[in-house]
Amino acid sequence: MKKTLLAVTMTSAVLAMPSYADEPATVPNTEFAQTVAGMVKELKSASAGERNIAKQLEQYSKFQFSPELRPKLKEYFGAEQPFPLERVPSVAKGQINYVGKLAPYNHSLEDGTNFAWTELVANIATDKAGRALNIDATWPSLIVTAKKSVVSVLDMTMNSRQLRGADNVAYGTANFKIGVTTIRSAPDGESESKEVGRIEDIEARSEVTRRGKMAEIAYRSSIKSIVVGGEQIDRTNFAFRLTNIPSKSLADLDKTLRAQQDSKLDQKAQQEVMLKSLADFGKRAAVAGATLVIDDISTSYRGNVAAIKGRIGFQKVKEADFSDMATLAKKLVARFEVRVPVALVRDVSRGFAAKSVDPAAPDAAKQIDAGADAAVSMVVGKAVSGGFAVVEQNELRSTIEIKDGKLVVNGKVIDIAAPLKALSGKIAEQKAKAEAEPEPEQQKP
Repeated sequence: MKKTLLAVTMTSAVLAMPSYADEPATVPNTEFAQTVAGMVKELKSASAGERNIAKQLEQYSKFQFSPELRPKLKEYFGAEQPFPLERVPSVAKGQINYVGKLAPYNHSLEDGTNFAWTELVANIATDKAGRALNIDATWPSLIVTAKKSVVSVLDMTMNSRQLRGADNVAYGTANFKIGVTTIRSAPDGESESKEVGRIEDIEARSEVTRRGKMAEIAYRSSIKSIVVGGEQIDRTNFAFRLTNIPSKSLADLDKTLRAQQDSKLDQKAQQEVMLKSLADFGKRAAVAGATLVIDDISTSYRGNVAAIKGRIGFQKVKEADFSDMATLAKKLVARFEVRVPVALVRDVSRGFAAKSVDPAAPDAAKQIDAGADAAVSMVVGKAVSGGFAVVEQNELRSTIEIKDGKLVVNGKVIDIAAPLKALSGKIAEQKAKAEAEPEPEQQKP
């Protein structure tokens, strides 16, 4: 499912991806996966080194895949050029506009699995300088039908607004939405499928902004509801920000990763270089005072919301500190606030209790209530009596802090020196092993 969704949007998404985003270092050994990998590789090669969006779009509109790849693209996507771009009249002064379309198609694999999708349309715009990239895409449906199950993904939209700054970093926002994802299954002996799972209103937003000499990366996602086995989980949120990132570090990372992609290293070596570059960027950001802010991780069940908020950073950390886990831990500063309604604990406990009680028993309801009460008393009682939480306004509340190498939960200090020492030793052992390995060599032209 995920591979198919990636495949049919790859040619459009590649235009919005940074040029260093390459294909996976290891590709599954299937004809379909190899076809997708080949498509991505040829697209990347065609635009290698070109940063001007206007020129990239023009090149892509004239691009043709290799004769070796075209038959497979025709088989899997219904066309030798799955996502052709056509330049259209400008809708605003100074704009360059294109429309890309993925035609509707049905494709069946040898095992009987069928993939069917409606037309995907993407409106793409840039400016004459080739620094802006705006994308608005819609895809009504993708349906995967297997022997005993059907997965449908409906009402997908994506819009992106990016502008490359003077430092060559693309700043802007991207939003992605899925109206509903449904999973249906036909149990053995039954001819008709029944709904077994549903996810409604998935939304995700990413944002990269610059504020003077600093930058910020933010991500937020939400799901309106998840229904599985007759149980419904309401709104689920996940939102965080990485703040106080030196914009120069972000620009250096962008430059390094692009140089890595243009190198003649093989895929495995490129991946190693990429991971090292990301690790170096993380260290530089931490030294500069970058902070991970958790704005909201929460979920609601039957109207009761459990949530966590907090932040993670380092105090007066140096790059040398990252080689010693014990030293690094002493400079880690974090604080989290956790809230869990007692009613939520009760509802979840009732669900587990109901699974262990025979519904036909005359006192089934009493057994379930008794089981739920016992579970609530145990969970809440142990948390409060152990000093890990307090009950306020019918909520279990706790504050978790890490500072000066100490873990403090609701004022209760927990010794973590021993596990940190063991972890530090393990990391040092792995580092020594990695340093003993030979450096990757460049392939000959």
